[in-house]
Amino acid sequence: MELSVISRSHFTRGFVVAGLALFAILVWKIGPALIGDMLWGVGWALPLIVMPHTIVTLFEVSGWWFAFPNRNPPITYRKVLEFTVAAKAIQLITPSIAQVGELLKIHLLRSAGVSADIGTASVVAAKTTMMITELLFFALGLAVAPSLLVGEKSWALSVGIGLFLMAVPVVGLVLWQRVGLFAPAIWLSRRLKVLTAFFDRHEGVLVSTDNMLKQYLVDGRRFFLSCTWNFMGWLAGAIEAWLLLSLLGLSRNIVTALIVQVWLAMVIRVTAFVPGNLGTQEVGVVMIFSVLGFAPESAIAFALLRRVRQLAWIAAGLSILTHISHTSTTEILQVRK
Repeated sequence: MELSVISRSHFTRGFVVAGLALFAILVWKIGPALIGDMLWGVGWALPLIVMPHTIVTLFEVSGWWFAFPNRNPPITYRKVLEFTVAAKAIQLITPSIAQVGELLKIHLLRSAGVSADIGTASVVAAKTTMMITELLFFALGLAVAPSLLVGEKSWALSVGIGLFLMAVPVVGLVLWQRVGLFAPAIWLSRRLKVLTAFFDRHEGVLVSTDNMLKQYLVDGRRFFLSCTWNFMGWLAGAIEAWLLLSLLGLSRNIVTALIVQVWLAMVIRVTAFVPGNLGTQEVGVVMIFSVLGFAPESAIAFALLRRVRQLAWIAAGLSILTHISHTSTTEILQVRK
């Protein structure tokens, strides 16, 4: 087990180093001076790049809020907002494929007094609606870009195939929840003695979580609202891309911004094993900008503006985590006294 942890750690560090090296090579090849001139043109409007993501975050919070199985969630909206920002910060500095942010949400909910079954059900349901709306967002991006795809038929075909391959596990996940997400594990534990003790202790919580997820999907209303808010979050991401393109003097076309955002979301999904998508995100931006006819220096400038925004939100998330940790420690000390 220790060797496995060490191995994963080395792989993660290797991806970070490789990503940074790739980013440095891109900047060197394209020209720091050209990139700097593009960024200098943003001027006083630089603080504005942080603002659109506030809307994105609020939509995501609402998506999670309506993912709680109960109509009156056992937690305040403000807490859900804080936990969302904190989880996104961790997700941005770790390989997103590990879903550390989702695990952190469950932990934070437990620390706030939310029962394990309700907390787990809400996080699983929110992740499901997020994945569904992500696919819808990708499909929208392909639908509104026929002029781009005409000249890039092979690119369009590969994206379409990728979209289909992504849809299969999402549909499978929804069907799995209808049957029982933890049911196979419970069934297996009754036949393997190694797992019996663990599942005997937690079977009640797992069965309760499964029942909540089934009921949540059957009811439909909160599921639909969660999907709606999450989809609005994806659209708000396109608005952010539009603002960055406008600040760089590249395009005020919302369709162009939508294409850029869809492509970036795909790149982030495919390179989820790289912490923060370092380097790979920048390569993705350069590729799509070249298809759209923009200069490579504008691509790196765009990517850097996104990184500045990410750093600002990471700082906010880590600050929230520090505050939560300090508050929890203080409460424990008071109880001991």
